[in-house]
Amino acid sequence: MNPAALAEKVRAAAVEVLAGRGLDSTVLPESVDLRRPRNPAHGDYSTSLPLRVGDRAGMSAPDLARMLASRLTGCDGIDSAEAAGAGFVNLRLTTAALTSVVADIEAAGERYGARPHVPGAWQDVPADLRERRIRDNPVFNVRYAHARICQVVHNSVKFGMDPACADLGLLTHEREGAVIRALGEFEVLAPDLVARYLEQLADALHGWYDTPECRILPQGDEEVAAVHLARLRLSRAVRQVLANGLEALGVSAPERM
Repeated sequence: MNPAALAEKVRAAAVEVLAGRGLDSTVLPESVDLRRPRNPAHGDYSTSLPLRVGDRAGMSAPDLARMLASRLTGCDGIDSAEAAGAGFVNLRLTTAALTSVVADIEAAGERYGARPHVPGAWQDVPADLRERRIRDNPVFNVRYAHARICQVVHNSVKFGMDPACADLGLLTHEREGAVIRALGEFEVLAPDLVARYLEQLADALHGWYDTPECRILPQGDEEVAAVHLARLRLSRAVRQVLANGLEALGVSAPERM
């Protein structure tokens, strides 16, 4: 489930909550705000919708948040919803809903998130920095992320790994969740945000890749485990999105650097 689909579900639930109390649902915005909490313990996404519209709807924001959370809990694709603070709702998706983006990417391939060419990406990066092979150079960092994950996929061949039907439910580490949530945002992204998005996805990938307990490939005499296949499947999805994003920006996506 991508953020746009989740936002529609949240808005529909808010309409039902207000209508059930005889209140005017036209105060609801056409699009619902969603953000990823900094603390993963707070869920996959959070919305401030009750805080934004509670008074105009004739309810206190905390009350609306509690009723909206109750309405959303158990809805298709939503594992839990909790009211928080002065009028926020924290949402946690089911594993199937969260990881479905990987299957979407696999099915669409180069068409996933396809958009017209976005000119002028990274023009604000100083010319001297653009030429440097360091992580502080966002152009290099994104291209390096693509090359890095390409090498993982290439090296998986010697292990005879086929991740086609791997169980993505095995990806339970916080940094794996960060990568999956980032992938879900690409398809509905505004064109002018593609470059910044790729920087965030590259950082999420590097953080995951550099975490010892999240090794994608087996080491030494270690046998291929189901979790290795799941991580490889996720890696291939990341590779595709990075390539698609760089293509949209008119920037090459190297397989080696």
